[in-house]
Amino acid sequence: MPQVTATAIRVVGLGLGANGSELRPFNESPGTVVVLAVQAPRGNGIVQIDSSGSKLDTFTDDKGQSLLEEGKIGPFPRISEDGSAALVEAEVRARPSAGATSISAQGSIAMTLAAGSKPTRVANVRLIQGQTFRVGTATITVGEVTTDEESTKITLGLTRTVLNTIREVRFFDAKNAPIESRRTSSGYFNEKAEVQFDAKTKEKTVTAEFELWQNQRVVKAPFTVQAGLGVAAGPRASSSSDAAAGGGSGTTKIDAPAAPPPPPPPPPVITKDDGAQSVEAVVKQMQSAAQAGKGGQVLSMIYPTDRPTYAQGVTMALTFLPMSALGNEKEADRLTKEVDAFFAKHQIKPPFSKDPAELFKGVDLAAFLSDAMVFMKGHAKKGDNPADALPVPSGRPENVKITGDEAVATLSGKDVKFTKVSNRWFIRLE
Repeated sequence: MPQVTATAIRVVGLGLGANGSELRPFNESPGTVVVLAVQAPRGNGIVQIDSSGSKLDTFTDDKGQSLLEEGKIGPFPRISEDGSAALVEAEVRARPSAGATSISAQGSIAMTLAAGSKPTRVANVRLIQGQTFRVGTATITVGEVTTDEESTKITLGLTRTVLNTIREVRFFDAKNAPIESRRTSSGYFNEKAEVQFDAKTKEKTVTAEFELWQNQRVVKAPFTVQAGLGVAAGPRASSSSDAAAGGGSGTTKIDAPAAPPPPPPPPPVITKDDGAQSVEAVVKQMQSAAQAGKGGQVLSMIYPTDRPTYAQGVTMALTFLPMSALGNEKEADRLTKEVDAFFAKHQIKPPFSKDPAELFKGVDLAAFLSDAMVFMKGHAKKGDNPADALPVPSGRPENVKITGDEAVATLSGKDVKFTKVSNRWFIRLE
């Protein structure tokens, strides 16, 4: 899961002047805000944060006073360009009691995570207003284009759904040389979206490369944080030099104690057919089961609580299948219809980025994955190894390091985690 910590706190009292709002501290309304820093798991990126799906459960001061009045997760989260981190505000209308030195907050942040990204190129994009081109099955429209002495401002019209799959866009000239560019803004209203770029070129035809997020999944990251004048407990916050810098006589900087970690969940219930006797056996059995189109056996090698998330990853992989036919509109449309029919057969309905438990409610996961394995092998590109199309690790585990009931192994150059339950090993999707 993503890591959530407190990184800033702001307490604003009543304003002054007309109606108590003419002069406002920090130009903000009265209330308390804790800024939460969200770090994506290694190898993942934060695609978007759903403020409406997030929840603030408790917000109290160290005097025991609840401050949850008008509590919410703020509507304007900020995500770093590479998707590795984000800032989210937990805000309430109330303010700490007199003499309080810290506050505690608890809740969850709903977000879409992606397991890496993949570039897709579109050649001969004409920078003329009204021109359209396709990225997979999605149609993108060139909007306003203005050129000055040094650069061209480009507006692209698309859907909000497509916008949320784009990690980065790069432009190349006729000689395939990269064009210096930057995204200047993006936004949406309902499902209609726009994204704007400033590219240092005057060319009217370019190649556009879209770096698209892959294997998106929705998670709700729980958090329990405490914050005070030192923001969070730690060597930096509690140092004597900080205390000396905090103020003169009578001023004391007090750090809140670190929040106790939540108790670990109980181990999942497994059957005699779940898991394998070793890390190597887990990978080998996943590969052979996928090759044979036995989705239930693939699932049995995955940690039980990770199975719906794995199925969601397979679903997202299928939605990107039509992109293999870029440049061939008829073939892309044919593949889209096949994929849509496949989902309809298994009663899987978009949006596919919803919570896995909701997405697969009433769905036979084993049957779905069995058919998905066969479908993916049957749609492998000519000349490719069909086994490469299967959503299971390739190769053999290397550098296996076991510590108690946890293990880490290298697969295709990446670290993969494993967990042992009742002397049986399972692969994890962390």
